[in-house]
Amino acid sequence: MSTEPVTSAAPTAASTDDVKGRIKFSSRGRTWFIVLRPPYAQPIDRFLVRWTGWSPVTTQYALAGGADLRAFKTQVLLLTTIGRRSGALRSTVLPYFEVDDDLVICGTNGGGPNDPQWVKNIDADGTCWVTVNRRQLPATAHVARGEERERVFEAIAPKHGGLRRYQEQTSALGRDVPLVVITPRTTP
Repeated sequence: MSTEPVTSAAPTAASTDDVKGRIKFSSRGRTWFIVLRPPYAQPIDRFLVRWTGWSPVTTQYALAGGADLRAFKTQVLLLTTIGRRSGALRSTVLPYFEVDDDLVICGTNGGGPNDPQWVKNIDADGTCWVTVNRRQLPATAHVARGEERERVFEAIAPKHGGLRRYQEQTSALGRDVPLVVITPRTTP
């Protein structure tokens, strides 16, 4: 019989280097909740958000994280950015939070070591489009930095149950969770 101490099954900073590790971290180890997985999840999710406003991928991660389905009210948007290298339009589904008259999205990337590609696209060109409640709106976006980031972080942390956890994970990997502030050109 081994006398080695039993280690926790909680994901470590090194375990988020690949997609499986990020799925495990984002689902809080409850990977059996995650039915829609890459590469099929993203096109299905984009289609459903565009036409219904509902994201099955966001819902499954929220349930895996312990959210009560009856109280689950996460709002999602379809973000379309301009690829920084290709110039092609790139779309992704993300939960958003309202702060003042702006929408804020978090670049957690599943607690991984790198910022998501859409954050890099926003940094290169803040022109974007958001689809909220089945309405597509032109918008401008920027990554919050300094005092603005601190203010936005404190405003959305109570609404985003895992934001502090993601920040702790990404800090161990040498990055901050990017908080992207989106200003629609008309109200959604």
